[in-house]
Amino acid sequence: MASGAPFDEAEARRRRLARAEAMQMARSRRWEKRKANMATRVTRGMLAFGAMLAALIVYGWTTGGMGIGLFIVSFLLLPMAGIAGMLLPVGGPDVDDIDKAPPAELPAITEAFLDRQRKQLPRLAAPQLDGIAVQLAALEKQLARVPADHPVAQDIGRLLGNHLPELVDRYTRIPPLQRTGLVEHDGRTPEATVVDGLKTVEAELARASATLAESDRDGLRVQGKFLEARYNESQPGGMTSGR
Repeated sequence: MASGAPFDEAEARRRRLARAEAMQMARSRRWEKRKANMATRVTRGMLAFGAMLAALIVYGWTTGGMGIGLFIVSFLLLPMAGIAGMLLPVGGPDVDDIDKAPPAELPAITEAFLDRQRKQLPRLAAPQLDGIAVQLAALEKQLARVPADHPVAQDIGRLLGNHLPELVDRYTRIPPLQRTGLVEHDGRTPEATVVDGLKTVEAELARASATLAESDRDGLRVQGKFLEARYNESQPGGMTSGR
């Protein structure tokens, strides 16, 4: 038993480091999305400001002058146009039809859905939400390479399209004051129940991602053995002509 203790401690440390790395990746991903969102809004505001300025200039040229009244009003129209451009919603995945989306589109839609609901979910669920975001980023690329009727894709479709949104929706419908103090018949509060549910979702997404990557891992091992057999021969230079 004593000999296994160092291994268990090293494995626990490796898992903690992996979790910390996953959380950092998720935070970086959210920050990049926020920066892209803000850049889009600023660009729209500048374009709206420029369009309004151009319209006022053209109007002045065609009418022989704006007049003092319109000139004064333009000081309100220009910033209002810029603000309106910035406030326009930025396009993104349609989370309202999450249950009808194909599996390949679900990772992006689910991430947007969880970002929208994040403030209503428990703070204790932040590590699970970050872990789910990391798994979704990996699955987005993996699901794009498999058909929609693939068994793993179907499982992910049910999990992300139905079960996860239902878990979150049922929790957010509970009044906030009843989420932490009220203990259910199973001995857990609603907050603990949703955190445990998100843990299960994260674990299932990790399992699905590992299953989808299995063929790539097998192919990597085969390719590695091929390279070793092809080039690590005991001959000068390590390469054989004509082979």
